[in-house]
Amino acid sequence: MNTESTQGSGARSTLRLASLAVLLAGLLCGTAGAATSFKGPLDTPSRPSALAAKSPLLAVAAAGQRVVGVGLRGHIVYSDDGGRRWAQARVPVSTDLVAVTFSSSQKGWAVGHEGVVLHTEDGGQTWARQLDGREAARIAESYYAKAVPGTAYDAVRKQAKAQLVEAEGGAPGPFFDVSFDNDSSGYVIGAFNRLFHTDDGGKTWTPWSDRIDNPGELHLYAIRGSGDQRYIVGEQGKVWRLDAPARRFVVVPTPYNGSLFGAVVTPASVVVFGMSGTAYRSANQGQSWDKVDIGSRAGITGGAMLAGGHMALVNQAGQVLVSEDGGNRFRPIKGLEAMPSYFGMARVGERTLGVVGIDGIKVLALP
Repeated sequence: MNTESTQGSGARSTLRLASLAVLLAGLLCGTAGAATSFKGPLDTPSRPSALAAKSPLLAVAAAGQRVVGVGLRGHIVYSDDGGRRWAQARVPVSTDLVAVTFSSSQKGWAVGHEGVVLHTEDGGQTWARQLDGREAARIAESYYAKAVPGTAYDAVRKQAKAQLVEAEGGAPGPFFDVSFDNDSSGYVIGAFNRLFHTDDGGKTWTPWSDRIDNPGELHLYAIRGSGDQRYIVGEQGKVWRLDAPARRFVVVPTPYNGSLFGAVVTPASVVVFGMSGTAYRSANQGQSWDKVDIGSRAGITGGAMLAGGHMALVNQAGQVLVSEDGGNRFRPIKGLEAMPSYFGMARVGERTLGVVGIDGIKVLALP
């Protein structure tokens, strides 16, 4: 049995046990007396720290010429001088943040644990909460409550009710990624088939869990691309491509059954990657896939397009790998100021990469 393909059920058990643990803790605190007040990470601002840029960070993005990184305990840092100096942003939550994107130099979004969605309108200096897992669960439950039993909507109705129970019990599910085409249209995705779409920059969100072929409620880990070239990747080697006219994500079979963590999408091809150095490339929108030899068994955690049509990946072994042929072959770049392990990366300049990992954030100049 492939242990990678069974991780979904284990994750479900972990989240549900966490929900029970948090509920029990709340009951115990309640019996201790009303004088004790507790505020969770969703209601506690991130604390200033002189070491924020050197603490574990999980994602990075470019906001015009600015580089912005997000990570544990709600830390968000930014640099306007190519990574020589970093400032810490004002953030209203202290939940772990796992993804960030910008549609322009000023407007951006970050997502993370407990279903938080943050928004900035000043290039990442200050952030406001647009959505959290509790509100997302209520929105979904209300939206699908009108579903007719026995139809395809009935499954997502039951799913929404279960997620609401978990959220009200103190364990709202996380969002794992965020993607915006422009300042208005965007998506957030997460655990157990959580999928929401907005057409007004995040002021309101519409559940899309019924608009994806995912009856097993597999985790959705990354969303990349645009239009008909927009893809979601997740558990058990699953890839979904957006059918833009139908406004629906349709499943695209792959030969892999382990978790996929990300994708690099171009007009001509898509490269998906994940556990154990696994990568596959398709030049026909997922109708067929070719395995890509990375030369390492380390998990691949991030990817991006570079200048000149080149492609880059980073992995948990602290390697930056570059392809000069559209993703058919990759070679490691030597001589960089590497970290022990990379958690994510993004192109932030003509020949520069923003990378994040256990040691925080750096800007690397490619040779």
